[in-house]
Amino acid sequence: MDLPARPLPAADAGVLAGFRPGDSLFTARGQGLHGQGCLLQAAARENVAACAADLLVEAAARYAETAATTRDETREARTTDPAGATCAPDARPLLLGLLPYDPAGPAPALLRVPRTLRRLTAPSGLSAPRGCAILRRREQPDQAGYERGVCAALEQLGLNTGLRKLVLARTLELELERPLNLPEVLARLWQASPHGHTYALPVSDTGEIYFLGASPELLVRREGRRVQVHPLAGTAARHADAAEDARIARALLDSPKDRLEHAVVIEAIEAALRPLCRRLDIPAQPGLTSTARLWHLGTRIEGELADPAISALDLAIALHPTPAVCGLPTADARRAIAALEPFERGYFAGAAGWCDASGDGAWAVAIRCAHAHGSRLTLSAGAGIVPGSVPSLEYQETGNKLRTVLDALGLV
Repeated sequence: MDLPARPLPAADAGVLAGFRPGDSLFTARGQGLHGQGCLLQAAARENVAACAADLLVEAAARYAETAATTRDETREARTTDPAGATCAPDARPLLLGLLPYDPAGPAPALLRVPRTLRRLTAPSGLSAPRGCAILRRREQPDQAGYERGVCAALEQLGLNTGLRKLVLARTLELELERPLNLPEVLARLWQASPHGHTYALPVSDTGEIYFLGASPELLVRREGRRVQVHPLAGTAARHADAAEDARIARALLDSPKDRLEHAVVIEAIEAALRPLCRRLDIPAQPGLTSTARLWHLGTRIEGELADPAISALDLAIALHPTPAVCGLPTADARRAIAALEPFERGYFAGAAGWCDASGDGAWAVAIRCAHAHGSRLTLSAGAGIVPGSVPSLEYQETGNKLRTVLDALGLV
């Protein structure tokens, strides 16, 4: 990634002014984990949870070896860090990672133990983003092609094939007039959704290519035996007028199509979690979750693990991909999506998050995202197709979802 050689002014990047090529970021509940550099990393295609555990064991040994010699330096860093962040190279190691959409696809799971960890709070008061000219843009597929794909998906759903839902995605490829300013974009994404999940991880050895985004959807959080899941499915665009915005929200809650789309997701999550939990609480009705641009139907699910050895990463692997990003049944939906989408998803619709050696962690569904390489970006967004879906409206929904990243870039 072609980034500025010096830190950005605080007005532009705030606490992320120190973000450098090769660094990683994941935020949740208003707190951020900024991994500086990389102590250990792995690209795993099989036994991902076991690979993560091995990395954390090795990292703990390395931290212990250097703890004595770095203790004084760490104490100084904690008192002089201009961002007010804690910097703890001798702390218990923590792993940041990405899971691909398809474990059998070309993209491996990426696991990284940062050399140093900074804990941050959400930025505020950032100035409006500078405008940036788009030199080239390409939709894949274009609107007509996407709507044809939705029609084809609806045909498959109506052919008694067993398919109940398909999530059909499209991409927007952009070439900008200048390289992406990654710290600034991440700061804006985080400020726009301070309690969501902003994430960025390098997906190339040189740190030049990043996968980044700001997801409103928690795949799973584990704290001890406590498990939390917050799936989102069913979407409507927000309106600037408060009364109209409230009407749209009520209409989403009452929409049979969106309620069906959401119910399919909850059913699949319950089937995955119930065998792993001695208690699982699922509200009878969904609620509303909002972002700056969208309303979503969401259900907050909580449970208690039967086996405390099951880690957050184990849970993420068991749940992923939910019907919110793939469909149901999963295997059939994956095959149908591969036939309908003219691109490889990579990490889009995968999962981004963290875990530690105790098994605690949090993973978000990797949506509202982009693959970024210098001035080139590929944004991705999908929409859930169920009986009753309207092709033109599904295309509009994907456009509204793409605007999360576009807004952070100052693009319309």
